[in-house]
Amino acid sequence: MNKILVCNQKMFLTSDEALELRKSLDTLTFENINFIICPSYLDFDTFKDYTLGAQNCFYEDRGAYTGEISAYQLYLKGIKYSIVGHLERRKYESLKELNLKVKACLRNSITPIICIGENKLDKEMRRVSETLKKQLTTILNDIKLTENQKIIIAYEPLWAIGSNNPITNSELVDTIKYIKKVISTLNIDNYNVIYGGSINKDTIESMPLDIIDGYIIGSSSTNIDELEYIIKCINSVK
Repeated sequence: MNKILVCNQKMFLTSDEALELRKSLDTLTFENINFIICPSYLDFDTFKDYTLGAQNCFYEDRGAYTGEISAYQLYLKGIKYSIVGHLERRKYESLKELNLKVKACLRNSITPIICIGENKLDKEMRRVSETLKKQLTTILNDIKLTENQKIIIAYEPLWAIGSNNPITNSELVDTIKYIKKVISTLNIDNYNVIYGGSINKDTIESMPLDIIDGYIIGSSSTNIDELEYIIKCINSVK
């Protein structure tokens, strides 16, 4: 199975910088990778020759929702994926809202990339399992996939991002196994679990690449040297 690499460009690039990055991307090889680019909404056309994802979406298809972009509008634009509940947005959204976003994605033929993860206090209080289970069971409540639908779970431990205490391989493997165990109780079969948390050329080699279905990366996805090295490491996994 090909590894998944989600490139969340956030708000790092101007349109001119996005165009330069696209030109560099065209020189790379993606042998064993399902490569998904989540650019600014303004840069969808710049990366139109790649598989596109949105950084966020709204849960209503139409209506008076100033500043929002619906999953339905993304579907009409040909977008195949959407991030849901990224850690930088999660503090503004309830788990029930994220559940509605997942449902909106699925009814509009978009695969949701659902971000979950515990914060530093959760880890210190030894309630990681409790936190992840609550997030998963609420966000995936009443989700029933059809034959052609799938979901992607992106595990992002908030405490490990940008810190001097990265998650250990044993912690990561154990947590991914736990996430899969919880999902199995929800009768969801077609899914992948990927990891996000300060992935760059200095950390990618130490990741248990054979265990993880893929990665979601942020700033590294906008630096062509970082991205090329990450892709090389992922391509090397058989």
